[in-house]
Amino acid sequence: MRSKLFWFVDAIKGGKISEHYKEIAFINSQKNNFSSVSHTRNKLIGDILNHAASTTPYYKDFKQNEALSNFPVIKKTIVQENFEAFKSTVYLDRPKFKVATSGSTGVPFFLYQDQNKKNRNTADTIFFLKKAGYEVGQRLYDIEVWRNINMMTPLKAWMKNLVYVDISKFNDADIDLFIANLKKDTSPKNLVGFASAFENICQHLDKIGSKPFTNLKIASIIAISEHLNDYVKSSMKKYFNANVVSRYSNEEIGIIAQQIPGAKKTDFQINWASYHLEILKMDSDRPAEPNEKGRIVITDLFNYCMPMIRYDTGDIASFDTLLAEDAPFPKLTSVEGRKMDSVFNTNGEAISPFLIYTKFYPFYHLIKQYQFIQVKEKKYLIKLNTHTGSFEHRDALIQSFQEDFGNDAVIALEMVDEIPPLSSGKRKKVVNLNTGKK
Repeated sequence: MRSKLFWFVDAIKGGKISEHYKEIAFINSQKNNFSSVSHTRNKLIGDILNHAASTTPYYKDFKQNEALSNFPVIKKTIVQENFEAFKSTVYLDRPKFKVATSGSTGVPFFLYQDQNKKNRNTADTIFFLKKAGYEVGQRLYDIEVWRNINMMTPLKAWMKNLVYVDISKFNDADIDLFIANLKKDTSPKNLVGFASAFENICQHLDKIGSKPFTNLKIASIIAISEHLNDYVKSSMKKYFNANVVSRYSNEEIGIIAQQIPGAKKTDFQINWASYHLEILKMDSDRPAEPNEKGRIVITDLFNYCMPMIRYDTGDIASFDTLLAEDAPFPKLTSVEGRKMDSVFNTNGEAISPFLIYTKFYPFYHLIKQYQFIQVKEKKYLIKLNTHTGSFEHRDALIQSFQEDFGNDAVIALEMVDEIPPLSSGKRKKVVNLNTGKK
């Protein structure tokens, strides 16, 4: 019923999502006719480059039909410092949608997307959910850190058959309640959530000696945001009788790649329909060799509101083969994101590190970098690097943290000029220095 209603509403609005879905399926499912796919993709790349060169101040010095390789590699900090220059003049007065990243390097970041990009993301989501086993209209349990700032209204969530599962703490009692709700729900269902949350579930079920569940009707399980290890993959399969795949995506771009269910290898199928990916060497902007780890650099083919061309995600991966015309697309053979330490409230209860970004979200427009550090059992430190060098919301921010970490939490705030990266070049936004608990 929900599936028919979704596509009916899309048809009334012009069938935009359906059109995107067909193109995504054509490009990403192609196995033989690569010349046709290459023609389609080359046009998408050329169109976004020409649009950026003609309508955005940042790219105004580039000519029409300029080669992609001539465009500079950009990072979040470059977009931050030149934010207005990345906006297309054509879209200044058109409807736009704000998207924000959780800032896993400690660099909060947001940008705007236009309606067509939003439609493309919706079609991408449907395509990759279906690849994992989902069907439009089925119930989807979204297992993340949830606050009002990143949730739909109850009506919209109901219409999408979406159930929010908050993992801010996700202790044994929370997991037992989650399992009980799954048992009560007799409909086909799908799980999308942080890999660490799935690991917590498996460890709890191991601890209590649980048997595998029967007849839960789990259609698919997708792990996001973190590395999916072999233990979680095999344990979730054992307990829930469904294949688990890992998805590589981010908030500011969309779904970039996803593993193929049941495949022996852990390769990621790249979303070549919506993005152009490059793997560049760690110390230069030259292409990395096959199976050589390098920086993931993405060109978004559909965000005309704020074109993201050769955007360095800060993540590391490798291609299995070289990208070539009229040849099968490369796959990602590994994806390495950033690791965050676990932190604990003043009662010793684990708090999801993904909760941290929700505290900073209202102040993203003021912050260049941030870092949250657990110094001792009840002592915490917030490091802030702001655009102005000052921060007028100190008390509100500290109070917000105390709501989750405890009223007796001693939280200091330190203004800094820079938060230095690790030797790898990455920054950790959440750090635990308390040797008693990690």
